[in-house]
Amino acid sequence: MSKKIKLVIEGTEYQLPISAARLKENSKWNEETYIHMGAKHTASIIKQYVKKFFPEIKVWSKSNVYSGGSSVDVNLSNSDGSSIHQNIYEQISEFSNKFKAGSFNGMEDIYEYKEGTITTDNNTPLKYFPSYVFCSNAPKWGTVEYWLNEYQSFKNMTSENPNYDSYMAAVKKAGGWLTMNKTYMSDKEFNSVQSVLKIA
Repeated sequence: MSKKIKLVIEGTEYQLPISAARLKENSKWNEETYIHMGAKHTASIIKQYVKKFFPEIKVWSKSNVYSGGSSVDVNLSNSDGSSIHQNIYEQISEFSNKFKAGSFNGMEDIYEYKEGTITTDNNTPLKYFPSYVFCSNAPKWGTVEYWLNEYQSFKNMTSENPNYDSYMAAVKKAGGWLTMNKTYMSDKEFNSVQSVLKIA
């Protein structure tokens, strides 16, 4: 089991791999001791936050590193794949946005970094955040929750939808809604969704 460090942010304890701690005595440049966040550790902190304060909510967090920056994608949903309450979503988004380096200024076409320092409750600085944090009030694509939500949308479709007739014809031709969507799923995903929905 990898070693962890504990850090307290706004009164709540989180854990990160010990590699996130950058100690002053180990620095070539005599930097102060700090916590190196990065996209991966930021994604972990956000996921821990949701699980601690909203354990009934499903959360997925993914880190992305690319040339010129990094980002975190956070997906949220209820267990049936539906959107979570807007107030809760905004609370999670507000917390998540604390852990991004800044924001893009479209008017001037530049990325503007935040001023000031974010610290743990014992004043250890948190540094090197991802460029962007994206929160989505919807389940992650391909998960059971995603397909539960898609199925509910299908069940709620009415003849007033301009695509109703063609969609229903496609479902009938495939032999069922789930069979029609099987091509977009792995075998594991298909079996998991089928066991929950119990449909063809």
